[in-house]
Amino acid sequence: MNSPPSTSRDCRTYYTTPQTVKQLLEQKRQHKSSQASASLVEYNQEADAASSFVPHPTQDDEDLLFPRHGAHYNYPVLEDLYPSGSGPLYGQERRYDALRRDIPSCEAEMEVSFSPNTYVAPFSHDASWSGHSQASYPVAEPFLRVPGAVVPEMVPLDLEDARVEIQNLSPDQLLIRDEDGDTILNLYVARGLRCQSYAVAERYLQYGQLDTREHNGKSPLLVAAAANQPEIVYDLITLGADVNASDWKGQTVLHVAATYGFSDVLRVFLSLQRQQNFDVEARNYDGLTPLHCAVISLNSAYNSKRLQPNQENQQQERESMTCVQLLLQLGASCASQDIKSNKTVLHMAVQAGNIPLVKFLLNFAHTDLPALINLKAHGNTALHMAAALPSQRSTEYLIQLLLSSGGDPSMRNLENEQPAHLVPPGELSDQIKLLLKRRRITSSTRHQSSSSL
Repeated sequence: MNSPPSTSRDCRTYYTTPQTVKQLLEQKRQHKSSQASASLVEYNQEADAASSFVPHPTQDDEDLLFPRHGAHYNYPVLEDLYPSGSGPLYGQERRYDALRRDIPSCEAEMEVSFSPNTYVAPFSHDASWSGHSQASYPVAEPFLRVPGAVVPEMVPLDLEDARVEIQNLSPDQLLIRDEDGDTILNLYVARGLRCQSYAVAERYLQYGQLDTREHNGKSPLLVAAAANQPEIVYDLITLGADVNASDWKGQTVLHVAATYGFSDVLRVFLSLQRQQNFDVEARNYDGLTPLHCAVISLNSAYNSKRLQPNQENQQQERESMTCVQLLLQLGASCASQDIKSNKTVLHMAVQAGNIPLVKFLLNFAHTDLPALINLKAHGNTALHMAAALPSQRSTEYLIQLLLSSGGDPSMRNLENEQPAHLVPPGELSDQIKLLLKRRRITSSTRHQSSSSL
């Protein structure tokens, strides 16, 4: 057995690049991380004043125009979306067993039809408003198809070469940390060297160190997720890594993938759903579930795309929306409330003025949609938050969506205010107040009738 190296720096001699995990992750995120992380910071600051509203920035109405018609989706049976196996599994015999099932073409998966009165009665203003924009999420179905094998197989010869490279290292050499707290496994994982990562992870498993943490509390699985390495995420999970491990911020792999829009990582989790016990409702230390994180990132991407509709922002929005869909398919609840402000993802979408996301959430199958809409976040329902947005056409449309889906305009917040009391001055403020008051009278009459029966 070789003697251990004399200094912690020597673990880098088995690694080809003199970079830390932190540097490697920063390189991977430099295109997109500022957007996602900034959105979480804004949200955390905002949550401290949960009973107040963050003003939605006033924008030209034309930037926030949405088609009036909502799509009806006929979803396939849930069981048909899952493969019979979990993808290629690395067995005890050290070979891959591809467990797959042919899945029908996605083209026949969903039928979309449009109804002119899906959500709302016709607006009183010019009907041409609805034709100015076709802004909506391209595929707003809650269930995405996941192929039987979401991760390609490793080349056996490459894996054997990696094992030969690692086999002569002693446990001390394998487990030693550098001055930044990084192990060889963390460095291989962050670099995306799959075969080397697998070979080292096998040895770590023998020593009971597969979930060993670096200085920020990240296990190798969390490092793989943060580096957007879905293949390595898959390998580590199948080797037995703790899928619910969290870092020093309470972030699990699902939180990390949701925050940065790493949909391929979530697809791996979905493909392994039947073999693993994922806590899709886990809370980080800010009280957020992975679905909350995904929606916060999606709202940020949505607003960035509106302000600067370039390809990068559009792609980030698509990836974030895919993360929302995948988390819902994993079993995330739209009714989960964050700890600090008690907001659901519907509250967050409404407060951000993200009408496509609101429409998607309302289309999603809920056992009690009115209960979700009227759920209070420190006293305020989604309708309160919508009414507090700038008085413009998009706000009127958003309120119509919520009202026609079961929103109750007669509900009061902790200040005894109804949604109509929160409408700010503006061109359409009187029209929006009238809309809320009319529905409030209708709602009150309905309650009185039901109570008399």
